[in-house]
Amino acid sequence: MAEIPQWRLAGDWFDVCRCRVPCGCTFAQAPDEGRCDGILAWHVREGNYGDVGLDGMNVVAVGSFEGNIWAGEAKPAMGFFIDEQADEGQRDAIATIFGGDAGGWPAGFAELIDDVRGIEYAPIEFEIADDLGSWRVEVPGKARGSAEALTGPTNPD
Repeated sequence: MAEIPQWRLAGDWFDVCRCRVPCGCTFAQAPDEGRCDGILAWHVREGNYGDVGLDGMNVVAVGSFEGNIWAGEAKPAMGFFIDEQADEGQRDAIATIFGGDAGGWPAGFAELIDDVRGIEYAPIEFEIADDLGSWRVEVPGKARGSAEALTGPTNPD
């Protein structure tokens, strides 16, 4: 295996799923109704994999599983979309990082995935409101997800 260069990702991410709020996975619990279908989205504001720049790249993961992922009951299946704007070096770097082969938090995440269904390169529209009040991601014709920040009596805005 080739030596892994120093790498860094800084940016924004969010996830949405079919669970009621809050998502049970956040608290190491099973998903609502025992099944999770969700989207995780990342926007790299600044990043690199060795000398390969990753600024502005987007990654979307679409996954599904039954059972409690944290209790080892689930066998998650997941597919990835990588920003079609990525050149070959960026595509390889992103696949290595998010595939868990570069260490760090993505390696721990990758250990949870039982079945990687593949990687596609596609346009990705990623938006987070400046006030962090809403998030949206879309892979046109393939997947989309959105969320709004929670408000209530302790945080009416």
